[in-house]
Amino acid sequence: MSLNAFLSVLRAPRALLVALLVALAPWGALAQGLLSGTPAQTVVQSDQARAELLAHAPQGATPGQPVWVGLQITHAPEWHTYWKNSGDSGLPTELQWTLPPGVSAGPIAWPTPRKFPIGNLANYGYDGTVVLPVPLTVAPDFKGSHIDIKLYAAWLVCRKECIPEEGHFSLRLPVQGSTGLNGAAFDASFQAAPKDQPAGESRVAPEADALNVVLTGLPARWRGQPLEFFPEAPGLIEPGQPWTQAWDGERWTARVPLSPHRAESPAHMALVVAQASPPGQGPGSPGVRLEVPVQGTWPAAAPLPVA
Repeated sequence: MSLNAFLSVLRAPRALLVALLVALAPWGALAQGLLSGTPAQTVVQSDQARAELLAHAPQGATPGQPVWVGLQITHAPEWHTYWKNSGDSGLPTELQWTLPPGVSAGPIAWPTPRKFPIGNLANYGYDGTVVLPVPLTVAPDFKGSHIDIKLYAAWLVCRKECIPEEGHFSLRLPVQGSTGLNGAAFDASFQAAPKDQPAGESRVAPEADALNVVLTGLPARWRGQPLEFFPEAPGLIEPGQPWTQAWDGERWTARVPLSPHRAESPAHMALVVAQASPPGQGPGSPGVRLEVPVQGTWPAAAPLPVA
């Protein structure tokens, strides 16, 4: 897809954009179960990215011990994949697990993303190397000597063009003994994850075309520094449009443009803020995650496109 064609798609309402990308990407095939029976691999390699399933169980994969699995993506230069909210375009990486009875997978512990400007638009995601960690819970009555793990993953990797990629992965994790070879890779992702923080006196207040944000209790070392603002819910703001921010003592304030295509009006906003990432690769600077109450009334949401 050419850059001009891609940018024209990006300007479509988000609901239409998602529908178009799903139609083009392997997520649609996943939903229909068309890919069952594809041989599993340890590594999937393309010109754009290398993906590998990793495990981390330093105390063994027994009940009550920390057991982690995760997809590690190493991007070719200038390519990136997406966070849980991809921004103006794109789709987050999807992980679907097949696990034995007595073992369950939690959600992805997303590292803090970076912001990727594209003209007057912006995406949220990762370049360089990133691990998307997922915790496994082993039930007390699990009796096996090993855990057979299968993963179907689908990711959209973008530069000026976007390419949907996928992979079937498998590994066998011993219950007894340490699986710690990938500890450094997981630790880097854990350190980049946003830390949960109580909302305190923080709040957001919508206006006709903007969102007024007031956050308190942020790390003192951030004061006076520019921050990035990442709502977890897609489609609420215009990520690539100009916005303002300021510090008033320990209070951080921002005015962020609302999306004219917004379809939701939440009573609380889950969001991540972080220092603006210096040049580099991988996840962004470690952030803080808050669930902030919405004060006031949202403007009318955009109608959903007619099928």
